Amino acid sequence: MNMRVKTEQRLGFADLEVDLADTELSSLESMIDWGCMAELLAGVRGDYDPLSLFKMLLLQTWHDLSDESIAQALRRDLVFIRFCGFTLAGSKPDSSTLCRFRKRLVDAGLLEILLRQINHSLSAQGLKVANGKYLSSDATLIKSARRPRRVLDCSQPGALEVSYSDDHEATWIQKGDQSIYGYSASVTTDEAGLIESVTTFPANRSEMTRLNEVVDQLNAIPGQVLLYDKGADSNNNRAVLKSKGLKDGIMRKKPKGQAMTHWNRIRNRLISQRRFVVERTFGTLKRTYGLHRARYIGLVKTQAEVLMKSIAYNLKRGINRFQSQSLQGQCA
Repeated sequence: MNMRVKTEQRLGFADLEVDLADTELSSLESMIDWGCMAELLAGVRGDYDPLSLFKMLLLQTWHDLSDESIAQALRRDLVFIRFCGFTLAGSKPDSSTLCRFRKRLVDAGLLEILLRQINHSLSAQGLKVANGKYLSSDATLIKSARRPRRVLDCSQPGALEVSYSDDHEATWIQKGDQSIYGYSASVTTDEAGLIESVTTFPANRSEMTRLNEVVDQLNAIPGQVLLYDKGADSNNNRAVLKSKGLKDGIMRKKPKGQAMTHWNRIRNRLISQRRFVVERTFGTLKRTYGLHRARYIGLVKTQAEVLMKSIAYNLKRGINRFQSQSLQGQCA
């Protein structure tokens, strides 16, 4: 006997009768080219429409919900049902369905492409700075989903093996007087603080040695200025920027045993006044989206989590700006 759940979504009488007031999610229908998003997601096969499941991930990220909590919310919230493209009588995905979809999405490596497409849609609507002069980049630490516990393995005679967690790609780093076990995400934003790219590393990977990989993830235009703090100040990194056609916006360190020159102090002050936007973005990601600790284990899954939260963050900023522009138009 075939026990497969019917996942087709057919509009019924109840769907036609329900008249929902516009919400901020309604703005997304005109802001984003969902048809293009659906084409990009078409290869991620599953029981339900992949675009509907992707929108479910967005709702989960915005409201910081577990898989089980978003699955339950989707069964009772009419706004969520309408946004995701489900019907009142149709079946809804459960938590395991969402988990499998997330894994297939990560395995397909589509999240970087989806972030670029979202940014393209926002730029086309005038909600994002397109081809701005400045890019700001910085790194933030993310604690591992696992608590670091020391485990001693004495199974082999004469050998003692020490491990700290089953999150083997996470590493330790000392930050001030605090030791952190986890990862470090390098995030690059545009002039307004919307996220352009994400690259995640083990926590102990120095910012001095990662700039080349960070720049490779950027869809940067020759002539743009990449602003970065003193952690990336080296001749090698300045050469990396030059080879990519980018202008040097790296703050300067104070030379050992010497006073910093007057012009370098001015330079650092001017760069700080522009690159504060990436710090503001980090603050929102940690405070609102829970980026202070990873939900999942491993470097690839942590990178995917930061990308998903970046997409959600950019969309939320786009919604706010869209509503602000609409209000200004009504008052004009």
